[in-house]
Amino acid sequence: MREAAASDRFGVHELSDDPDEADLVLFVETSTCAGPYFESVRANPVYREHRRKCYVYCATDLIVPLVPGVFPSIARENYLAAWTRAGGYVGIREGDRLRFEPGGRPSHLFSFVGSSATHRVRSEILELSHPDALIVNTDEAPGASATSAAPDTRYRDALLDSAFVLCPRGGGPSTFRLMETMMMGRAPVIISDAWCAPSGPDWDQFSVRVDERDVQRIPQLLEDLRSRASEMGYGARRAWLEWFGPETQFHRTVDWTLELDERAAERGGWHRLAPFSKAARPFHLLRWAKYRLRRPG
Repeated sequence: MREAAASDRFGVHELSDDPDEADLVLFVETSTCAGPYFESVRANPVYREHRRKCYVYCATDLIVPLVPGVFPSIARENYLAAWTRAGGYVGIREGDRLRFEPGGRPSHLFSFVGSSATHRVRSEILELSHPDALIVNTDEAPGASATSAAPDTRYRDALLDSAFVLCPRGGGPSTFRLMETMMMGRAPVIISDAWCAPSGPDWDQFSVRVDERDVQRIPQLLEDLRSRASEMGYGARRAWLEWFGPETQFHRTVDWTLELDERAAERGGWHRLAPFSKAARPFHLLRWAKYRLRRPG
């Protein structure tokens, strides 16, 4: 996030090291550091003193917004208008692994190179058939894991050589693959019923949404959109640069946080219990209990 602030092209927001003087206090966290329900944030002295202006950015898969903030992988069932905003994945940048290459004519209509282990919809995708499709289950790569060099190279090559890229949900409702696909100038096909779209981009102009129950319709759906693939891909690239790129991601994250700050009054009184009611469901209670049992001390 600090690198994103240093690269910011808007110059509207600036960092401060003094929480007393800051307009907002933003905790940038993972569940590993903050705890699954932001226990460490809520116990932090800065949060306790400045709760009214404290927010969190967290891109992990399972989020219940016990602290208000910006979450790239917030599920619809846990979205609260006064507590949450969907956002982009900070830190995704072009480099040696992935770099936009304009021009070229993709040979694949669509592709998916990835693991099937994180959600059932991915297993259904692996069953798709089309003469111009590339479908690779990295769980079955000979002598290589899903994160090793060979599958990583296949993933990069597939992005460059595909008109559309399937972006199914994984352990959470969103996926890094969505932002990487947009960065590479390819049209993403978003397959996640629980996904919340970050506000700002005109998603209908450059992406395709498919309900998880309709995976089998994907080949024909994309065949019908083949003529628009290049236009949509360039639109995705423009949207990534404008909303999620290295020169804009800090500004957009702060702006989404400011939207929440304007609704702070809606989080007072009995409304403070709203996210806790979502955390009281059996799955989350069990998850929290396991965390407490594993926690040292």
